[in-house]
Amino acid sequence: MLSSSFFQQPTLHDVGRYIRLKGSISIVLLFSALGLVAQENKFDKKVTVERLPVPKEKKQLFYLQRDPDENTIIYQLNMEDSVVNADDPVNVYWIRYTEGGVRKDLNFVQRTMAYGIDHKALGDGAFELRLAAYKNLPLRLSYCDKSKAYVVYATINSREAILDRIFVRIDGGSMFKPDIAYFELSGRDTATMAKVSERIKP
Repeated sequence: MLSSSFFQQPTLHDVGRYIRLKGSISIVLLFSALGLVAQENKFDKKVTVERLPVPKEKKQLFYLQRDPDENTIIYQLNMEDSVVNADDPVNVYWIRYTEGGVRKDLNFVQRTMAYGIDHKALGDGAFELRLAAYKNLPLRLSYCDKSKAYVVYATINSREAILDRIFVRIDGGSMFKPDIAYFELSGRDTATMAKVSERIKP
């Protein structure tokens, strides 16, 4: 049964509480909206690729950088007892240079829709890798006798190469739908170890 107070007229005190509550919610929504606008406006900023930091993490396979800042995603070999973890062969995490170089995990959206890695075992300790945001780019994780280490292979300029970096040029858009002008693969030709690069428009 409803209380009799349910049918009572609101007092001035009740009205005042409602106005204050509504005002607080409006302020929260306003600052949330301003935060989203600020984040979206960042996509108009372009980094100078040559000035970006070059990370040297332990067991680093390759890294990804993009506009609008120097924050970097690291793709790191995940091994247990000297064997590649078949369930999760690649660790992916941030180096947040804009926050003093702190390391952070990807959030759910970043991991499942953008920078995360899908993998499939190929046998003999090798894996096919695909970026969550661009599954048309097949990569291969396997042991390299020449380098005496696990590396990620990619096709760059129609040649097999060891992948070192992916750079994504963002030309406007929003946080939820950035406009990708191109992404650039950089690595080393497996035959000559000479540096190679290629820009791909998605």
